[in-house]
Amino acid sequence: MKIAINCVFFQPKGGGIKEYIYNLVNNISLLDKKNEYILYVLQDQLEYAKQNFPKELRIKTVPFLSGKLQYVIKRSLLEQRFWEKEEHCEKFDIFHSPFFHSPSFKYAKVILTVHDLRFYRFPSTYTFLRYLYLKVSVRRSVNKADHIISISNFTKEELREAYGTPNSKITVIHEAINQNRFKETTNKSFSENNLMKKLKSEGFILSVGHIEPRKNYVRLIKAFRLLKKREEWRNLNLVIVGKKGHNYKPVLNLVDSVNGIHYLNFVEHEFLIWLYKNAKIFVFPSFYEGFGFPPLEAACMDCVSAVSNISSIPEICGEGVFYFDPFNIEAMEQCIHHALSDELARENVLNKMKINIERFSWKQNAEETINLYNTIGSISK
Repeated sequence: MKIAINCVFFQPKGGGIKEYIYNLVNNISLLDKKNEYILYVLQDQLEYAKQNFPKELRIKTVPFLSGKLQYVIKRSLLEQRFWEKEEHCEKFDIFHSPFFHSPSFKYAKVILTVHDLRFYRFPSTYTFLRYLYLKVSVRRSVNKADHIISISNFTKEELREAYGTPNSKITVIHEAINQNRFKETTNKSFSENNLMKKLKSEGFILSVGHIEPRKNYVRLIKAFRLLKKREEWRNLNLVIVGKKGHNYKPVLNLVDSVNGIHYLNFVEHEFLIWLYKNAKIFVFPSFYEGFGFPPLEAACMDCVSAVSNISSIPEICGEGVFYFDPFNIEAMEQCIHHALSDELARENVLNKMKINIERFSWKQNAEETINLYNTIGSISK
């Protein structure tokens, strides 16, 4: 069977979708020697793909370049003609789109991975153009797909509510965390700058995620301001790491108004590992996640997490974290204080998270995806 995987979002700063594609493809290459795979990447990302994907897999280019949102929308509309010709040329049996959009095919079966439906749940946090594009594109792709991979049970229920997608059309295959990527990085040494020395000396809380409303940073900062009124935490720092997203200004305005908060934009992987390793705790105040990698990443570095108690987060974190109501600033502050102060409770939840994290394996993710390819491929269209 010939399987095409759409990797047009495999780019150096592609975020969670890039990680999903990278780990899926590399594990499929190790596990599946029966099916034939073709990876499709953008023209300007060919060399990057060659550096990161196994040499035995065939890579072809889609005749478009990476670009900003307006170009991505235009590109997705123009791609259809290319894919029609490509289906005729390659005659692939399955087309897997690891994100929300997929072209239509006459013969090939389409499998679509849906990570979340935050545009559906929080439309006001998107620009009108982006929201309109997602509203039309995702509905069309979900309805036309032969099968859907949901990365969590939470996202599966979102699909059922938003589009009436039947259970039989959805398979939940959890994403995972590459623990080796974190352990290998810890062996690397580099010079600590003045900020790192200050953070190490005074202590800090870490939070990671794009600066956008659903990440709930405004309430986190207000909770941190309350926390610093306690004598034992008056010198504590808060480090926020994340690229600027939609409506980021209210967050950055608050950052400037509270002493001890450090906003870092995109950071290299090695520095992120240093932050996880040296933080007193990791805080994840988001009120909407399709999966939520950061608490698992923190656990790889023995960093305890205090997290939101809604959306997919309890499903993914289990009993291995401290929970708070993300809409209650006082409750958030009290939870963070408890997570910082109670050594016995910290040890207990971290041990539970170490067990919990073993549920999520990219090898298992790839095995389940290959099984799905074979099952869907055996059904007549």
